[in-house]
Amino acid sequence: MLKYLKKILTKNIGIKIFCLFAATLLWIYVAAGQNTIAKYPGSIKIKAINVPSGLVAIYDTKTVDIKIMAEPSVWSKLSVDSFSAYVDLSGQKEGTYELPVNVVSSTAGVDIVEKNPEKIVISLEPIITKEVSINKKIEGSAAEGLVAGNIDLSQETTIVRGPKSVVNNITEATALIKLNGESEKFTKTVSLLVLDESGEIIGNLEFDPAEVSATVSIVKASNNKTVGIRVKTTGTPKIGYYVSNITVSPSTVDITGSTPLLSDVSYVETLAIDITNQSEDIEKDVALNVKNGLALQVGSPAKVHVKISLSVNQATKELSATITSINLNSYQISNLSPTEVKVVCSGPSDAIDKLKSSDVVLNLDFAGKTLSETKYNFNITPTNFKTPANIEVISVVPSSINASISKK
Repeated sequence: MLKYLKKILTKNIGIKIFCLFAATLLWIYVAAGQNTIAKYPGSIKIKAINVPSGLVAIYDTKTVDIKIMAEPSVWSKLSVDSFSAYVDLSGQKEGTYELPVNVVSSTAGVDIVEKNPEKIVISLEPIITKEVSINKKIEGSAAEGLVAGNIDLSQETTIVRGPKSVVNNITEATALIKLNGESEKFTKTVSLLVLDESGEIIGNLEFDPAEVSATVSIVKASNNKTVGIRVKTTGTPKIGYYVSNITVSPSTVDITGSTPLLSDVSYVETLAIDITNQSEDIEKDVALNVKNGLALQVGSPAKVHVKISLSVNQATKELSATITSINLNSYQISNLSPTEVKVVCSGPSDAIDKLKSSDVVLNLDFAGKTLSETKYNFNITPTNFKTPANIEVISVVPSSINASISKK
């Protein structure tokens, strides 16, 4: 029986191997025709679901990319609307979490093979409200030779509602009025928003009221003027730091408006840049905040590049240095004259505040000296002291010291 089976298996072995190879290729071809695995050419917007009452979800990663497996006939039916991505916040409390991104397809025959990212960091914050004033801001241009004049709003304040960390930092809302070649006074309804220091709209906010009525007069722009640009900042840097330099590019801008208004203007401010608790240099593009009744000349930039340099506050401190000796072998210092060396140290104010006498060390080095029970003289300079990083000795009194040694 075994001999018979062996004969069957080994007969025409070459043909059998070829057939097996061909069958494998055919299976791969058929399988590939049935299912295709690839990255879907579009990002899926991530939504937060089951957000607990009284809280709002804050997350920076807004979309997810996916790789899917589906038959060619299914691929042809797909669109971005065929997928939904969400983070489930059921049962969560105020705080920050790293949670999985879930992606589902509304089209049958689709398998989600891969997600990027798999998880996102999301924070749950309390929702608070705050009353703020409404600022008027003009974008665009009136008809040639004209600019926006007085602007009257139906009300001057609004209630803003949103995440605690965002609302706490809001000082005003903005009624953004867009001009498009107007030549006479007009009234329009304007939605309210909040802009960051770069002029971008801050999301996740609600307003009550959400809109105001703006009446805008259009006046003749009789003159042009080139003015400087002033960078507006709010807050103070981290303790121990100060604003050492501010540069802006371009440094001037051309504006137009009525003669009375232009005569009172020598600069245009940027939107405010928050430097609260900052210790690193800040560099960004910031929008200009042109006063009502004035406008940027056609071709003038609406944003400027600002660099704010922050430096460490330098402070000084006087103290007595710690005196030690090295290379004395079997000897020891028996007497010093004078017994105290006073130094003035300089460095960052926070480091100077913590500086102690034990941190500033004067080493009397006896290397190369013929040791005997006698007196030695050492000249003292600021470089003779060992100090913590960023601390330097800038003066020392006295400029020399005598040391007597004796056998231990």
